Amino acid sequence: MSTDTDVQTPPSPSGVDWRRAEFILTALAFVGFLSVAVRINTIWNGLPAHPLLIHVPVVLIPLSVLGALACIARPKWFETYGILLCGTAIVGMSSIFLAMRAGAALEGDLNLQGQAAELISRHSHFAHLLAYDFILFTAALILTFSAHRISGGRPTGLPIADRILGSVSVYNLLRGALVILALVAVYLVYRTGDLGAQAVWQERLQQAHQGVGGFLYGPPGGP
Repeated sequence: MSTDTDVQTPPSPSGVDWRRAEFILTALAFVGFLSVAVRINTIWNGLPAHPLLIHVPVVLIPLSVLGALACIARPKWFETYGILLCGTAIVGMSSIFLAMRAGAALEGDLNLQGQAAELISRHSHFAHLLAYDFILFTAALILTFSAHRISGGRPTGLPIADRILGSVSVYNLLRGALVILALVAVYLVYRTGDLGAQAVWQERLQQAHQGVGGFLYGPPGGP
C-alpha cells in the first residue's frame, strides 16, 4: 500500500508533475511570505490585535520545530507527516509577520518611555531575528522534505530539482541545517516572548509589590 499522499495524475508533456506536494508547498510558502505586507492593527471594538496574534506563532513555531526534529530522527515520518508539518511551518511563518506588524502599530499607539520602551525595542529586535530564522527554517524544511522523497527514488521530473535534491549528500546537509535553524528558532521565540512579557509586566509587578509593602509596613518613619 503506497504512503504517497499526492494525487496520482499523468505528468505534463514536459514530464513534470506540477501537482506534486513539493511544488504546491513551495507555492504556498511564497503566498505565505506575501503576508509580510498585511497589517492588522485592531480586532473587535478597537482592541489591539498583537496580544491575540502572538499566540499563533507561540504555538506553531514549537510544533514545527518538534515535528522537524522528530522527522530528522525518524526520516520515515516525512512520508506520513511531511506535508502537514510543512503547512504548519508556513502558517507559523505568516503569523510572525502579522504579529510583528500589529506589534509595531501597538508600540506607536502606546508611545512608551523609559525601561518599557527599551524592552519593547529589544523585543522587536529579537522578533525580526526570529522572522529571518523561521523563513530559512521553513525553506529548509520544504527542501528537506523534497530531498527525502526525491533521493528516495521519486523524482519530480524537473531536472534541476531532481539533480540537486536527489543527492544523498545534499539531503544530509539539509537535515543538519534544519536542526541548527530549529534550535535557533527555539531560543529566539523564547527570548522574544520573555522580553515582551517583561515589557508588559515588570513595571506593573514592581508597582504592585511596592503597594503591598506600603500596605503591610506603612510609610517610612511611621509608628
